[in-house]
Order: sequence, then structure tokens, then C-alpha cells
Amino acid sequence: MHFIPGGGIERTRVRTQRRFEMATTVATRAKIDNRAELTPGRALRYAWYVYLVLLACPFLLFLFVVWSLMDQGLTRNIYLSDRWFLSAVAYIVLIVPASFFARSRFFKAYWTGNCVPPRAYIKGMFITWFALEVGGLMSLIGCLLSRSLLPSLLPALAAFMMFVVLWPNGRAMICHGRGASDDPQRYEEPR
Repeated sequence: MHFIPGGGIERTRVRTQRRFEMATTVATRAKIDNRAELTPGRALRYAWYVYLVLLACPFLLFLFVVWSLMDQGLTRNIYLSDRWFLSAVAYIVLIVPASFFARSRFFKAYWTGNCVPPRAYIKGMFITWFALEVGGLMSLIGCLLSRSLLPSLLPALAAFMMFVVLWPNGRAMICHGRGASDDPQRYEEPR
């Protein structure tokens, strides 16, 4: 029924329209990330866990090497000892500086006075730690295979000393403008 202006009513046939609704799929390339955001405190906690485990590994391997070399009947393999020493030194001279370079790429935000994201901090520190750890463990395995502590123990000690001073402190993640390299009074080397 329709009302007509002027007082009349007109009967009209009302057609019902059926509406068809279709589901629409939208494809996006947005990454769905269900992981919880990594906070600086949590990143520092994870870094300490990994640091302590990596700190214990060379110590335990050193104890095993010393224990196994205490036998007096073993003869020293001088040829293998010298070759293993040179390969361990070459690894530490080449790979460890490359790991520091890779860490500096992850800490790039710190150069401009910004804070390093926690995931980048974790990745940068892990790369450096693992490079030092592999160099030290490789040297200790050389001690075990050549049946002598020296000279292969020296690269292990060097790698261990570099590793010990790189404890996780998280200063690069919480910077408050310290990374500005144009102000030398506020700049601190990130660790």
C-alpha cells in the first residue's frame, strides 16, 4: 500500500527482492605474528641464560681435556698439534671480527641515537658469542686430538677471555639518546 498525496491509497504489488550475499575473501601479504612481543627485560633474561650455558661449555670441556690428558702413556702428535693451532688461530682472526661486524649491523639503530630492538640485540649478541664459543671449543678439541695442551690451548684462552667480557648488559636496548655519535660525552660503546 502506498499513500498518495491528496488523500488516496493505492494498492501496489510489492515485489520482494532477494538479496544474495556472498563471502568475500581478501588476500593480504601481511604477516600474521602470534608471538608475544619481546621486551628488553625478557631479551636480557634470555641473553643471560644463553650466556651462562655458553660460559659453562668450554669450562666443562677443558676439565674433560685435562682429565683425559693426565695419562702418562700418551704420545704427543706434534704435526697435528701445530696444524690444529694454526687453524684455530686463523678461525679466531677471521671469523670473530666478522661476527663483530655482523653484530654492528644488528646494532645499527644505536649509531643514530635510537635504541636497538630486543630481537636485534639477541641476534647480534648470539652471533658474536657463538663465533667465540666455536673458536674456543675448536681449540680445546685440538688439545684432545693432539694429546697436548699447548699450543692449542692459547687460542681457547683468547676466545674465552673475549667471551667473558661480553656479558649481556642490555645498554643498547635502553639507550635514552646515548647512541648519538655526534656527542662524544653521551656515546657509549654498545655491548
